[in-house]
Amino acid sequence: MSVNIHLSVYIEKLASPDEADAVEAAVQRVLEEHGIESWMYVGAFHNPPWVKVCTEHGPMIIRGFAEWSPGFERDFTGAVRAIAPAADIDLEWGFPDER
Repeated sequence: MSVNIHLSVYIEKLASPDEADAVEAAVQRVLEEHGIESWMYVGAFHNPPWVKVCTEHGPMIIRGFAEWSPGFERDFTGAVRAIAPAADIDLEWGFPDER
């Protein structure tokens, strides 16, 4: 079954603008590996350093979300932690059809 999903992630407590840029690149790779990059906005900000990731133009359509999401979260968090172990990762899923 497919489901409409919004994804919103704020990655804060980054050590430097360079770390924010490296996290941005790593996150983009994870999105590409999971085939959802076309749905997403990714931006690195430098003062203070943080990264925003979110669905850009409406929800994504994901088949098998309950099976897919744990692996995605593991890969996403692992990619960020490999670069920024002290980062604060606030990842939230939204379900627009449940309103």
